[in-house]
Amino acid sequence: MKHIIFVEDDESIRDIASIIFNNNKYRVTIFSRGEELFEAETVSAPDIFILDKQLPGMDGLDICRKLKAQEDTRHVPVVMLSANPKIKTLAREAGADESIEKPFSIDNLKDLINNLTDGEKMSLTA
Repeated sequence: MKHIIFVEDDESIRDIASIIFNNNKYRVTIFSRGEELFEAETVSAPDIFILDKQLPGMDGLDICRKLKAQEDTRHVPVVMLSANPKIKTLAREAGADESIEKPFSIDNLKDLINNLTDGEKMSLTA
């Protein structure tokens, strides 16, 4: 079972993530603030991080930079979510592996997560 850590301040998106990713293939741990991620006592790194860019407190891009700077999480794919039309560039600069502009299709998100957790890395420029 693949483990997803999802950081999103929008309750409706958190609810959707819980519904679509808590199943026999995935389990999802959801946080509403970036600080919660670093305060949590997780046993091991997840298979993927999904981060909203615009979060209260610590920004998603800063979280990404911190995760990519740490030895135990730098190898874990990071997907950035944002309504910002420049998210692909911002995500790439922060070290993210992928990004999705809001609003997004649930199927596109699921496909992206499946590809990244199954080892098929996609390009930010695609």
